[in-house]
Amino acid sequence: MNTTKRLLREYGLILCIVVIVIIATIIRPAFLSFSNIMNILRAYSTIGIASIGMTFAIICGGMDLSVGATVSLTVVFTMLVINATVVGAYSPVYATILVILLGLFIGATVGAINGTIIASVNGRMGESFIITYAMQIIIAAAAVATVKGTFQAAKYSEGLFKQLGIGFFPILFFITTAVVMQIILTKTEFGRHMYFLGANMNAAKMSGIKIKQTRIFAHILCGACAGLAGVLIVSRVNSASTFQGLGYELDAMASVAVGGTSLAGGSGSVLKTVMGVLVIGVLLNALNILGIKSDAQLIVRGSVIILAVILDAWNKRAMLKEVAK
Repeated sequence: MNTTKRLLREYGLILCIVVIVIIATIIRPAFLSFSNIMNILRAYSTIGIASIGMTFAIICGGMDLSVGATVSLTVVFTMLVINATVVGAYSPVYATILVILLGLFIGATVGAINGTIIASVNGRMGESFIITYAMQIIIAAAAVATVKGTFQAAKYSEGLFKQLGIGFFPILFFITTAVVMQIILTKTEFGRHMYFLGANMNAAKMSGIKIKQTRIFAHILCGACAGLAGVLIVSRVNSASTFQGLGYELDAMASVAVGGTSLAGGSGSVLKTVMGVLVIGVLLNALNILGIKSDAQLIVRGSVIILAVILDAWNKRAMLKEVAK
């Protein structure tokens, strides 16, 4: 029985994806087609990138509710810059590189501000919730003020930037981000410090870990991922609205929770978050293909998130029992 429980804890997500795929494929064989799988990966690549960043904020014992607003601010500035550098109907290569760097810079700056404030007040989960919620309001207002709330349409019809959001490009960005961030998390001293900090902040402080620097850098990476997601969104939809990042922070937290990263901090991985994104993506795509109404989809989505939190609590109790033995 203990072995079964351990297998469910470790491989439950993979089993969940397999079951969803089997059921959906039996009912609608087109579900397992290459084009549909690509559609799922492409559609959830930006949420996946933002979720990977959120993983870092949560592992070190916090969260970031400003992710969605950061996406919106990046979307606005990306569209303004790319439109200003259009040559004829083309978005040139240098403009594409510029907006990618700009998106990373905007996100990293927001993350640095979040991390600095949270670290300065020695904030835990509660403080990071309030601080990043306040930043969400400020950044969202800044995005609206920048374009006076108006919709921004693309002035280009061709070029490298337009290609970033279509085909395999967004999936490549998602995979690359996941690989790089997983390496940072598992192969660097910073990553080890994040786990220690999230598990026990007081013990981490007494062990000599640079608490403030670690938390600030974790939030910088979280913000940078949100910024990159914003750039890819503009490329995909060829327009910009101050509402395009709405709800991204909740989707990111849901993916992290479904993936099995502890919301209390101290455990989790980028790979688990990627699996969480895939579970949600595959599930919602299956519901669409099966013709399930949108209101029913929301109920299923919420239920999955609740189940993820329950499993997280179950895992923590199980680990405590194992340690006690």
